[in-house]
Amino acid sequence: MRKKTFLQIVLFLLIIVFTFIFFYTYIKKDEKIVDIEKINKETKTDIITDIEYLSKDDDGNTYIIKAKNGIIDEENQDLIHLENVKAEINFDVNKKIFITAIKATYNNDNFDTKFSENVKLSHNYHNLECNNIDLIFSENYAKLFGNVKYMNNFTKLLADQIEIDLISRKTKISMYDANNKVKIKHKNDGLN
Repeated sequence: MRKKTFLQIVLFLLIIVFTFIFFYTYIKKDEKIVDIEKINKETKTDIITDIEYLSKDDDGNTYIIKAKNGIIDEENQDLIHLENVKAEINFDVNKKIFITAIKATYNNDNFDTKFSENVKLSHNYHNLECNNIDLIFSENYAKLFGNVKYMNNFTKLLADQIEIDLISRKTKISMYDANNKVKIKHKNDGLN
């Protein structure tokens, strides 16, 4: 009988020890999570760091956007406001467009992205700077606007906006004021 009683006491103590370990390990962690959630609710920010989104269409074109951090929009959960943004568009077998910006708003649902502040775009030897780029994939449309400066090895172009149909690739370059004209300057005496 003594062996049986001793075994029961040992098992009972083991159950108590495991219960204590379980409680201390898992329940205490849940309290810490609640504290973090309270802090986030008090500051009203849900900052996400080192963000990367990847989308791919039926033709194999890819769109990758990365950011140092972002905040989910309180009114529309599909929108995330990004900072220190880098994007890459891969299309037509090994052709790439790179975009950088200080800020962007990305839509998780349709991949539409609005870049702003110090926006730069590069593709091979083509370079462009502007205040904003709106990539509206849901409508196959892109708009580059606000102090648009395009440069390549031979040409420099200044305009207010460029609109691009992403399917046909038709481009419209214009000024806000019809009295102003798009400025084009050729390098190397205009020889291309």
